Amino acid sequence: MSLLEIPRPSAPQSAVEATPRRLRWLSPANGLWVAMRETPTGDDFAGFVELVQGEFRAHDGQGTFLGAFESRESGRDAIEGAAR
Repeated sequence: MSLLEIPRPSAPQSAVEATPRRLRWLSPANGLWVAMRETPTGDDFAGFVELVQGEFRAHDGQGTFLGAFESRESGRDAIEGAAR
């Protein structure tokens, strides 16, 4: 005798989960800005921008290098685009 599991249709996402959440930026040290995304289960790390040798280096939440930028805002834009 075997057990057969019939997959159930997944529940639709609630309006809260389907809505993209803005990132919250923190600066735990000089020259470092960390992006956090609020999720239903708590905060999620979304990436960081670090000032290194006069350029703003952006990394996403998995540590992937997104590029070096002339301004902090450009680095933040790269992370916000990657986090969508």
